[in-house]
Amino acid sequence: MFEPEEATDRGEKEKEKEKDVNELDVADELEVINELIQAKSRSMDMAIPKDLDDYIQNGFAKGLKVQKARQFRKWSTLVACLLLVVLITVVRVSPAVAAVLHQIPGLGYIVELINYDKGLQSAVENDLFQPLGVSDEQEGVVFTVDGIVMDKSSLVIFYTVENKRGQGLVDLSEAKLFDEMGEPLKEVSIVSYASSNADQDGDGKVHSQINVNFSDLTVIPNNLSVKVQLRKIIQDKYPQPSDTLSSTWKVIIPVDKNKFTDMKKVYEVNQSVVIEGQKVTFEKVTVYPTRMILNVSYAPANSKKIFAFDDLVLVDEKGQEWGRMNGVTGSRPDENHEILFFQSNYFTGPKKLFLRGKSIRALNKEELSVTLDLERERILKAPPNLVLDHIVKTPSGKVAELSFLLKTNPEYDKERGFNIFPFIFSDARGQSLDTGEHYMLSHSEKPGYDQTITVTFPNNISYQSPITFQLEDYPSRITGDINIRIK
Repeated sequence: MFEPEEATDRGEKEKEKEKDVNELDVADELEVINELIQAKSRSMDMAIPKDLDDYIQNGFAKGLKVQKARQFRKWSTLVACLLLVVLITVVRVSPAVAAVLHQIPGLGYIVELINYDKGLQSAVENDLFQPLGVSDEQEGVVFTVDGIVMDKSSLVIFYTVENKRGQGLVDLSEAKLFDEMGEPLKEVSIVSYASSNADQDGDGKVHSQINVNFSDLTVIPNNLSVKVQLRKIIQDKYPQPSDTLSSTWKVIIPVDKNKFTDMKKVYEVNQSVVIEGQKVTFEKVTVYPTRMILNVSYAPANSKKIFAFDDLVLVDEKGQEWGRMNGVTGSRPDENHEILFFQSNYFTGPKKLFLRGKSIRALNKEELSVTLDLERERILKAPPNLVLDHIVKTPSGKVAELSFLLKTNPEYDKERGFNIFPFIFSDARGQSLDTGEHYMLSHSEKPGYDQTITVTFPNNISYQSPITFQLEDYPSRITGDINIRIK
């Protein structure tokens, strides 16, 4: 991972605050976010780190509370990787983009939302932004789709929520898409973002975006219906089901397919690398205006499971980089295939394009599970550098909370947080059961460990010890040079 440039002491402090933000989404109004928002105006005067996106993605885990992303609908055949994202102004948007959006009253907020994405900025500059301004009002609350950016790969919906009742702010809880016949749109994933700087202008409105990811099988209709549920924002309180309003808001989005017909470039790669005995094949890169898609496959004979690439980027002949997308960063059709999303260079048209990286998170396949004896309060099986710190139980003896300590790699994981456990675990009877919430806190106070991970358990589930989690990520790595010419 690239290191940030040198700056003044004040700039270094601001960078530390930037690092405290992250992959994509579930409306957690953390204190660290508020600090970042307050620092935003000062950050405009400092040097911008080359690896800014990585810091936004990876630093969010400091004091992060993660809940299942109910806003996220899985593709029927793909499991999309949801990372959290906080949309703040830390990079100057191009004057051309600002000029386009500020021409339309009320759309200036979009300038901030797309600051993190070179591809979206370029799409707006090249006339892919469609202003709409269509609304629905229920219960004295107005939901407005201000505009969209769309191609055959994805759809970004920019919206405003205004609470006319004057009883606090209201934001998005869940979004669903339907076709012209009222049927749910198939083969899509939807990620809705809660605003990290709600009502920044003091006008009683919340502005944010919804990202819709299409698959190759998605049939895009001429008119889309977006139906949303909204929730009340309560200061210093995590969203609860009771906060959701009873109504459903519906807005029709006309789709101008002429704007993006034939906007697609495909580069066949079919090149492999072997890193510490693990074979990785980069199959092809597909470039759309809103993002680039890299198809990757892993040899079934590999001894390790590959979780993620730490620093994979696309680089042109001038050294300009296009990093991974925020929000939904990819999907896994199966264990041996992965689809990775990058910011788009569709309109840039580089003469040469290279794929470069050095570090891959991977773990031996026989070490991919963590088994715990809840009665004896100890780990029966786990990879190195993970220990059980304590178990909190209810008066009736049921587990309420598991707390783990994790040692990370100081070279790669400074300011990075890991949510290594899924929300599903299995018990001794073979049941698959659902956990509650996960918390991550970097900089553990326990000597020798860098992170605390806490998993809460609902009080309405019944299970038999021992229980087993299958790891979703882990700070174990293989390293080697990846340098492949794409174009």
